[in-house]
Amino acid sequence: MSKISVGLLGASGLVGEEYLRLLKNHPQFEVVFQPNRNTLLDFDQARACQFLFSALPSDIAQKVELEYAKRGFPIFSSASCHRLEADIPLIIPEINPDHLEMIPLQQKRRGWEKGFIVTKPNCTLQSYLLPLYPLHKRFQLERLSVTNLQAISGAGRAFKLSDNVIPYISGEEEKSETEPLKILGTWDGSRLHPASLVISSQCTRVPVLHGHLACVSASFKKKPTLDQVLEAWETFEGLDLPTAPKHPLIYFEENDRPQPLLDASYDRGMAVAVGRLRPCPLFDIRFTALSHNLIRGAAGGGVLTAELYYEKIKHI
Repeated sequence: MSKISVGLLGASGLVGEEYLRLLKNHPQFEVVFQPNRNTLLDFDQARACQFLFSALPSDIAQKVELEYAKRGFPIFSSASCHRLEADIPLIIPEINPDHLEMIPLQQKRRGWEKGFIVTKPNCTLQSYLLPLYPLHKRFQLERLSVTNLQAISGAGRAFKLSDNVIPYISGEEEKSETEPLKILGTWDGSRLHPASLVISSQCTRVPVLHGHLACVSASFKKKPTLDQVLEAWETFEGLDLPTAPKHPLIYFEENDRPQPLLDASYDRGMAVAVGRLRPCPLFDIRFTALSHNLIRGAAGGGVLTAELYYEKIKHI
């Protein structure tokens, strides 16, 4: 079977390099277009591609992705600039695959015949939304407090941090409080209804190379027991796609897990490691969760979203 020809915008950054690694021997996709900064808008060369991945910085992606989409190119973007636009899907494949159904509405509204933009969320959300989703389905999440300990690779290649913690990351707390409402929202076929819950988020940069760790406290409309939480996690099924982890959630009984050094790379960096489930005196439950920020949180999430889309259109 011939592979789908794809392009990669922003291949020189850390996320771009991770895309190239994941796509090197991909069973479905083959990279045939890798423009540099000087050839970024080379639409003629891009015609060889059936779609594009974008690992561009948001300030550049804001214009470039729109230019490609209106010329007929599907875009799967890791940038933050279009995530909260009403007609652009914001996807975690195991959580809201039905939100891809808003693509025809996006094309109609914008006058795009074939092009579209699909986005993936902020990298730190991956660590805690996946374990929260099966709980939300059963018990309805109402309040959430999250402290995120984010690895230095999330800040780019030039960022250095040693023997220090930075208690502020520009824009991260706002993304962590708004993007989940869209991801957990309900698509009714013509409009997305955001989830109704309150989120408080704190984001810090810590001297860890890879892996975003989240300390989570959550309350629900229907309070679950700890056994019910564990059962929901254990029975949460993944997707049958090339980049999908066999088990999306891996729970550790040990009190000192998960740890970025030990657990960020489970199942090729696509699984989420969870631990320290216990009662919370202010909320219903609390736990710790970890994901690889460059793989699950960035390039791997983008590749998995594209796999999901092409699996869905095969059956249309």
